[in-house]
Amino acid sequence: MQAEQGRKIGPVTGTFLVATTMIGSGIYMLPASAAAIGSISIIGWIVAAMGAILVGLTLAGLARLEPGGCYLDSIAQLLGASAGMVATILYIFSLLLSLPMVAVAAAGYTGFIFPALGSPQAVQWVTIGYVWLIVAIAWGGAAGIARIASLTLVVGMIPLALVATLGWAHFDAEIFRSSWNISGKSNASAAMQATLLLFMAYLGLENASIVSDQMENPRRTVPIATIAGILFATIVYVGSTTVISGLIPAATLAKSHAPFADATAIILGSVAALLIAVCGATKAAGTLGALQLGSIESLLVLKRQCSGSGMSRGGTNIGIGLIATVIALATASPDVASQFGLLATAMVTVCLFSYLLAGLALVKARGGVPRLIGLAAIAFMLGLLAVQPLGDMLLPAILVGGALPLAWLLLFWCNRTVSTLA
Repeated sequence: MQAEQGRKIGPVTGTFLVATTMIGSGIYMLPASAAAIGSISIIGWIVAAMGAILVGLTLAGLARLEPGGCYLDSIAQLLGASAGMVATILYIFSLLLSLPMVAVAAAGYTGFIFPALGSPQAVQWVTIGYVWLIVAIAWGGAAGIARIASLTLVVGMIPLALVATLGWAHFDAEIFRSSWNISGKSNASAAMQATLLLFMAYLGLENASIVSDQMENPRRTVPIATIAGILFATIVYVGSTTVISGLIPAATLAKSHAPFADATAIILGSVAALLIAVCGATKAAGTLGALQLGSIESLLVLKRQCSGSGMSRGGTNIGIGLIATVIALATASPDVASQFGLLATAMVTVCLFSYLLAGLALVKARGGVPRLIGLAAIAFMLGLLAVQPLGDMLLPAILVGGALPLAWLLLFWCNRTVSTLA
């Protein structure tokens, strides 16, 4: 009994579990995408962190209802099978969007290392190349993907730590002030637009809730790990991206293929910048592998839920590669930061609708403080979505609008399949 308890995850380990899950490769391109708005994005980081805490506590509240259960299962139990299926489909959509998004980030840093691959056309081909490289690696099984993700984790932290510490010696307050808001919108509108984009860096905050059955005293540890993990990640994010906003003018940064490498070139020179670009591309490849594995498993689970039988893992792997390729081509943009920002905004919006259903589930299931937390999370997500420019919502609207009829079709197919088997 004592040994079993010793294997449980405590608050400190849980904190780093949550933080490590969130700090993926997306952060490596976010400074460039946010630069199109301006250094006012620092306000977006603060608001996004507050919203992430509300969402994290909402998912933690659902985890208390069924320790070890996924919040998607809780939505299905509390709001009905249709709502659960919609939430699952939206989650899968977000994974499928994240694949080309991370591949674009990897291609951007590759273009910094090899300038001949930095043109828009070359970036598209390199992006697709990364997608199919991971498909090939995933063909060998989950073990290879897991090893790559583990090896790239430490490598990926080097650019963030370097810029967040040494960069302050080169910080120019005048560059930061002159880049405050270049979006052409009001400060409030620009800050909220930045919040939606930057919220992408907090996806993965649900990790402590999902593994709650492995936590020591989950009722206490899950909220602590979630909030502490979000705060730790916020310090890393704000520390590193704020420095970059004071090193490179926003108009220049918005066109960067590799913002952390460009910042390192100012701090330590071009040779160090190349090494940082290698770190960024390597971490992106590791993250891409983990996302490919997650997409495969999610689709296999969805298929089993619908018909009680699995589908070919190899066929699913190839199918995901084809979908990611189509998305990458369909969202091709004049520069890396624009395409990354488009995909990140769509992915976050789709996730917010999934989290919104989680908030509704918590409000229905719990009273008192948990219900207030659920209501606050719902208000945050609805408010954030309401103030976004309509043009930025086209792709998310198509995906979210398609999730409901797709869910109903899948449920009809499930019921028909089960009836036939019976």
